[in-house]
Amino acid sequence: MAKHKIVHAAAASGLTLCILPALAEENQGVVMTFDFEQRFEAGDNIALENPEEGNTTLSTTSLTFGLTTETHNQSLSVLAGAKLRAGEIPSGSDIETGFVEPRISFSYMREAANSVLDLDGSYRQSDISFQPAVSDFADDDGVIVLPPDFEDLEGSGTRRNYNLNASLEIGREAPLGFVFTASTSGISYDQQTAALSDIERYSAGIRSNFRFSDVTTAFAVFNYDHYEADDIQSTERNTNAVEVGVAQELSERFRFEAAIGFSETEETLFRVLDTTTSGVTGRATLSYDMPNGVITGNYATTRDQDGARHNVSVGRSYELPRGEIAVSVGATSKDSGDPALIGSVDYMQDLATGNFKVGINRNVSISNEDEERITTTAVMGYNHDINNISSLGLDFSYGLSEGNSTADETLRTDVSASYNRDVTEDWKISTGVSYRVRDQDTSGKSDSTSIFVTLKREFDFFR
Repeated sequence: MAKHKIVHAAAASGLTLCILPALAEENQGVVMTFDFEQRFEAGDNIALENPEEGNTTLSTTSLTFGLTTETHNQSLSVLAGAKLRAGEIPSGSDIETGFVEPRISFSYMREAANSVLDLDGSYRQSDISFQPAVSDFADDDGVIVLPPDFEDLEGSGTRRNYNLNASLEIGREAPLGFVFTASTSGISYDQQTAALSDIERYSAGIRSNFRFSDVTTAFAVFNYDHYEADDIQSTERNTNAVEVGVAQELSERFRFEAAIGFSETEETLFRVLDTTTSGVTGRATLSYDMPNGVITGNYATTRDQDGARHNVSVGRSYELPRGEIAVSVGATSKDSGDPALIGSVDYMQDLATGNFKVGINRNVSISNEDEERITTTAVMGYNHDINNISSLGLDFSYGLSEGNSTADETLRTDVSASYNRDVTEDWKISTGVSYRVRDQDTSGKSDSTSIFVTLKREFDFFR
């Protein structure tokens, strides 16, 4: 697997370099950014170890380079960065110093008259012993998505993860169209003290769209997924899934989509076929536009190596005079097991002197062992403007992973308060205090309190 991660990282870099010249020939503008951030931090047990470590003082310089270019039919975005970390670390601590956390990501889109190509990928290296804030797991929409190995991120070592995704759609407006997808991802570890296994996933799929009219589309889908872990059992799983369905616009405001399918998963242990699990799958979704938002309903039956899971939920979104809110509530159950609550709340409000936002999400996700777990995440942020150059901020983030047993829970909580100020038009400073907690059934509870000062600036270059 070590070879694979190197190949995929090189492929991402090489693909980006190949795309750049093509864009340069017809670019309508290139924007380059260079972000500089200097952070000084002092606190106790910053690595969230149990038993707790002593006091740590760190200086971290973060450098990030970004490039964005766009033409009438294609766009490219590249982001690369790394950190320089130094400081006084407790005796016996495994926190890495020097050049740490290199990362690179890219996205590329090219659109033709009746087709579109999308590519994206990323590679990141991190220090297992330096626990990131839960808010660092937020996606582009601000929703916290816990990583597959969230429960296992303890001890020391180096973590590397990568992903590559490709999608090609042809016949976008034709009576018959196709969507081809492929992806690969993986997580690997070096010199780790905890029992962590490298994993790799890849998948491929094809979807056929049959457009009978402007309001009716039938589709057929085939997907193949592969999972393998470098564990004692040499676990491998192959899943083949097919489904057929229809998407229908019942009116200008009412949309409906339903599909039925079949899924089969083969599990191999010690390189010998161990079990085969198969069965029917299905899903149905509807949405109805209201004058001030949307009503949604969802039902799905999915399958993995442990059997069928049933999910049902309803949702409602509202547009507010100075904000918006979206709420969904539902239940999930595994085969004939007891149902568990799932749902989400997203609320954002602009205030007279700042803004307030809350995001809560509880759903089913996949762990590093390719097993289902229920995760609950929450993020809250309040910003109060003192004047046009300074503000106060209060941030809270929460992540909980629940495994198959009541003694298999991992909890992370982060709270921070900060004072933020524009030193000049370009330079910004932030200072404050943070409190972090990690509580795991298998290893106990640990916490950390720290103070910080951050100075940052973003440089923009246009061509």
